[in-house]
Amino acid sequence: MEQEPEQGHLFERQHTPVIAAEYSAFLILTMQLLASLTLGSMAALLYQALATMVGWDGGLIYGGLHANATMLERWQMRTFLILSHVLTFALAGWVVVRTFYPPTSRALDYLQVRREPPTVAIWGGIWLMLFSIPLALYLYQLNRALPLPDVLRQAEEQANEVLKALLKMEDAWELVANLILIALIPAIGEELVFRGVVQQQIMRLVRSPWAAIVLSGAVFSLAHFQFEGFLPRLLLGVILGWLYWRFQSLWVPVAAHFANNAVQVVAQYLYHERVSSLNLEEDVSVPTYLAALSGALILILAMWLNNRKNIL
Repeated sequence: MEQEPEQGHLFERQHTPVIAAEYSAFLILTMQLLASLTLGSMAALLYQALATMVGWDGGLIYGGLHANATMLERWQMRTFLILSHVLTFALAGWVVVRTFYPPTSRALDYLQVRREPPTVAIWGGIWLMLFSIPLALYLYQLNRALPLPDVLRQAEEQANEVLKALLKMEDAWELVANLILIALIPAIGEELVFRGVVQQQIMRLVRSPWAAIVLSGAVFSLAHFQFEGFLPRLLLGVILGWLYWRFQSLWVPVAAHFANNAVQVVAQYLYHERVSSLNLEEDVSVPTYLAALSGALILILAMWLNNRKNIL
């Protein structure tokens, strides 16, 4: 019977070893990178073919969206981004796992998706992400104060412009589309790659939960290529990584990731519907005391979840 962790030690729990692979962790990580790059390029080609067939603007994905983009342009960009995310993360991650951990039953065991996680684990993960929002916004303020090369800052501004355009939702269908694009698909695809593949393979290399969680969180943040948001995304990556390690189920970080993104999409929709006055497109100033409270709540809840005797 597994021994319960001592009070307050978030990394005392004995971690179930990653199912052994016949290949090195370096090889698997390299193949994940190559698979994501290859399938991501295929997504662009598929969109171009679709755009040609239906008469859409094929160059939209290169020029990006501007703040006053039309609804049709927003739908075109969503179509491309859904294709891109599904192929770059969900499909690429599954191809790599299925290739190195055959057959399918072993691949699913490796990802830890066949066991239904306890309800308290799901809700605990969701609340951890919600508690982290003030601290993440505070870290974003600090991150933006750091100097960036002009080329990176211009890329950052272009990415923010696209996101702002996508978050302008004129009806409930655009809300549903954004929940699928921004919350559901990334929650599944990114967790499969960054927790299921990257974190577990780094764990094979370093044999340290803390190091594997932080390193995979850094890879998760860097992979978004939005350097002004590196620190807050690193925080979220560490929380998601700890949830995966602690509960040994991919569905826990998937649910937490979905909740974090969905809250932001719904909040922006309510702002445009004039139900809420909070506009996430503008910089939200978070005082230091609120960031400290957010950090304290994260630690308290994480310790409580870690010491619950009725969950893994």
